[in-house]
Amino acid sequence: MSPLRRAWKNSKPYSMSSLKIAMYKFSLEPVLNQRKLIEENLQKELAVFKKSLAEEKRKLRTYKRTKDRFLRKLQQKREESITISEMLLYVRFIERLSRDLEKQREKVLEVEKELDQKREALIEAMKNRKTLEKLKEKEWKTFRQQLTKKELDFLDEAAINRFHRTVQA
Repeated sequence: MSPLRRAWKNSKPYSMSSLKIAMYKFSLEPVLNQRKLIEENLQKELAVFKKSLAEEKRKLRTYKRTKDRFLRKLQQKREESITISEMLLYVRFIERLSRDLEKQREKVLEVEKELDQKREALIEAMKNRKTLEKLKEKEWKTFRQQLTKKELDFLDEAAINRFHRTVQA
């Protein structure tokens, strides 16, 4: 006697528990979880880099404003009267601000480059996660189709057995 027939005979009303069907489990679930974790970490890192970029841009604007302010002050002093030593002080300070401004521009470009790299890494991580999620969905669909087929086969066999019992009686 087949296991399905035994299950049918031993069960009172029809129930799926009598089939003892294994529950679906995605075999690559640990890999999927790891990819999700990597993606979350990259999102956090990207957020840190965005804040860093905003801070570096703020510093750059501050340098620009300071330089512009001292250039205007120097121009104003020239129109009035200014000593050579005072003028040299302004010029040196403005030159220093120009160097700092250039360093800050380089720093902003560097952080933007790192931000782009993190963004690309995040996009790649998202693609990897989505690939596994699609595979999981595909396997789930296949599992459901197989489960439905088993249920129909079981119901067919049950109906045949019931028919044979009514014919024999």
